[in-house]
Amino acid sequence: MELTGKRILVVEDDYYLADALCQDLREHGAVVLGPAPTPFYAFQLLGRRGVDGAVLDVKLHGTTVFGLADELCRRGTPILFATAYGEEVIPERFRGRPRISKPYDTGGLLRALAALQPAGQGPSGPAASADREEPRPSREDSHLRMMRAIAAAMRQNAAAAATRPARAGADRPAKSPPEPATPRD
Repeated sequence: MELTGKRILVVEDDYYLADALCQDLREHGAVVLGPAPTPFYAFQLLGRRGVDGAVLDVKLHGTTVFGLADELCRRGTPILFATAYGEEVIPERFRGRPRISKPYDTGGLLRALAALQPAGQGPSGPAASADREEPRPSREDSHLRMMRAIAAAMRQNAAAAATRPARAGADRPAKSPPEPATPRD
């Protein structure tokens, strides 16, 4: 798979490994979505957008990535599992999928990604649409996305708090402070 302009979803919970992986992919021309430290966050990044490929860590903070892998396969997205675990942790339905062992080197990663799609084959699926033509996100874009996600969560919490029933006695008017004493002559 030629990486230039390809949208690659990275799902990895180890910050340093994820950062290095994303940098390597960007240096080779990929448009990186992520890194996503959990399957939930990966689903949020993915939304209805198509991707040309995905690099998936198998275990993420105690959960597995197989539900996300099922969805990506349903969409026709090539996936690459990156794991330090043996094949026994991978369900039977994914045993034939490409896999690299961690820790991995950049060359091994690039070779594994190249094996996801035969050379010379153009992009296919939802990622082949015109929405692929966007600039590579910078580190500032990642921080901006994170800040927007935090703001959205805060708005949701505030909306939920506004709909909760008031505490008993909360509808009583507050007592006014006592009048200051005036000095006597």
